[in-house]
Amino acid sequence: MIRVSGLDHVAIPVSDVESSLLWYRRLFGLVHTFAPEWGTDPAFLCIGGTCLALLDAKGAVPPSVEPSIRHFCFRTDENSFVSATETLKAEGIPYRCDDHGVAHSLYFQDPDGHWIEITSYRPGREP
Repeated sequence: MIRVSGLDHVAIPVSDVESSLLWYRRLFGLVHTFAPEWGTDPAFLCIGGTCLALLDAKGAVPPSVEPSIRHFCFRTDENSFVSATETLKAEGIPYRCDDHGVAHSLYFQDPDGHWIEITSYRPGREP
């Protein structure tokens, strides 16, 4: 068995690193980590122990990259989930809401078309 302590990061290709860096910082409050060491290659954005690595696709993100991910998900609490819907509305970002029984989720796309989920588990139902 390989022992792990958690998911470190998800890496996604982006067409404009600087623009995506600002978008993710503005929308989620992610912190540009290791900027002195790595700059924007990759742009490593973190909150707590969860990170997102933005990889420069040199102008165009291919419609599908194999292997691909369907989406990545940020977890939040119920109050922040409600606030997220308000933020997405204010930003003019279309989204859909799903009730998964144990959790509610929002789904929307970043500027390059990557699907993002924000989920809030019902109290006592967290994994």
